[in-house]
Amino acid sequence: MPLVPCRACGHQVDTSAVACPGCGATNPGHKMSKQRSDLIVLLIQLIAGFALLFAVGSYAWHTVGPIIKNQLSKQAQ
Repeated sequence: MPLVPCRACGHQVDTSAVACPGCGATNPGHKMSKQRSDLIVLLIQLIAGFALLFAVGSYAWHTVGPIIKNQLSKQAQ
């Protein structure tokens, strides 16, 4: 079991430690906390979701929009 410095306080901890005995930081052997990595994953998912929503909306606007406009103009005549 290798010892590494805690990312928060520098205390020597095991790489599999859940919390640092010195400061209580979670996942002290990792460079990034679990909460921060979860936040990064969430942000990536949100950006990908908005990009997909924009792409589908743009596709619908350019393909279905003219059909609807054509039908409405036929009804108005």
